[in-house]
Amino acid sequence: MKILNKKINLIIFFSFLIKSVFVIFFHERSLSDEWAVLFQNFQSYKSYSYYIFEGQEIPSSYMPPLYFFFIYFNKILSFDKINFLYLIYFNQIVISSFTVFLFYRLCQNFFDERMSLLGALIFSVFPLIIFSNGLISSACLQLFLYLSFINLFLKIFNNSLNKKNLILLVLVSALTLILRGEFLVIFLFSLTFLTFLKKKNILHSLLILSLTVMLISPYLIRNYINTGSIHLVNVTGYALWKGNNQMNKVEGFHNGLHPDYREDWPKIKEFENLYNKLDKINKDKNYETNRDKIFKDEALNNILLEKKKYFLLYLKKVFSYFFIDLNSSIKNYYNPAHVIPIILFSICSIPGAIVGLKKIRSSQIIYLFLLTCFLVCFISIFFILPRYKISILSFQILFSLFFFEYLFEKITKNKLKQ
Repeated sequence: MKILNKKINLIIFFSFLIKSVFVIFFHERSLSDEWAVLFQNFQSYKSYSYYIFEGQEIPSSYMPPLYFFFIYFNKILSFDKINFLYLIYFNQIVISSFTVFLFYRLCQNFFDERMSLLGALIFSVFPLIIFSNGLISSACLQLFLYLSFINLFLKIFNNSLNKKNLILLVLVSALTLILRGEFLVIFLFSLTFLTFLKKKNILHSLLILSLTVMLISPYLIRNYINTGSIHLVNVTGYALWKGNNQMNKVEGFHNGLHPDYREDWPKIKEFENLYNKLDKINKDKNYETNRDKIFKDEALNNILLEKKKYFLLYLKKVFSYFFIDLNSSIKNYYNPAHVIPIILFSICSIPGAIVGLKKIRSSQIIYLFLLTCFLVCFISIFFILPRYKISILSFQILFSLFFFEYLFEKITKNKLKQ
């Protein structure tokens, strides 16, 4: 066992080294997009605000706050002696390297030690995961918290969720909810699955739900005080419109949400009507809520008017999310180092899921399979960016391992026959 522990430690150390080398040469040079605006406004107004009108800050819930806390915490740790972005990247590399261990533990639920180590090795060098370490993005934290949640949640199926693990599960759930808004559907799906599995699990589900809501209640109360509604994020309508508008793109319409970026928007009739509606919004504390409602109504109107067009777009998004986007405009998206592993593991995960479901037939594997299908169907309602693949990538690698194991066993049997 000590030797095996040494092996996973070596894989984690190797992951740390390769990610460090990569980030030295490939990383973002400054804060950008929403994080740059939020950071600058916080520096100037000491308020978590995305919009400032005539010197008056509008309390924001456009972006969940956890990654902003992470950014600012690293800013404090830098003591203004070094570029705090370097600290962000270093800590993301550390978190991402430890995430390898979490994936290894996930694999141990279904495979022997050899296959679990192989899975950890593949996970540790996967290009998309390595690339995310050099981004000012919540991707690294997201993957860490997602796998933490999955590992802890699976303990319920084994009746091994003790008080310590329950506390950790609730804490991880609360942190992930204020990191990524879409985790709410994962969280609710998981509790629903648990309840349907065994009716007596409803007590577990209610306890986890109650304690998690209690932990995030200060943020929910803050949003209610500022906007008059209880919500995690105020961007659902915009995200729906971004993936369902006249530009008809899988990756959505790339633009700044901030009014200052309006000059970059296409000059087309439908957008002009949208501009006029946005310009009429009162610049008060409900600005974000009212703005998001306009985008939501616009998106729903687009979908209802051209059902066939947007249904076909939805199918394209499903394909792009599970496999690759065939018409991406993202720089370096079609780099072989990126697309080859993505295509390979996306394809292999399909027969792998079939093999896994037939071989194990446990509630754990069924849960992961249904969760993957649910995520693909749900996320594709909005828009698909390359880094969004992070949400299902670990499951695709896991299912691919079933397929690799099956092939290895077939090859071994054929050799023995000879």
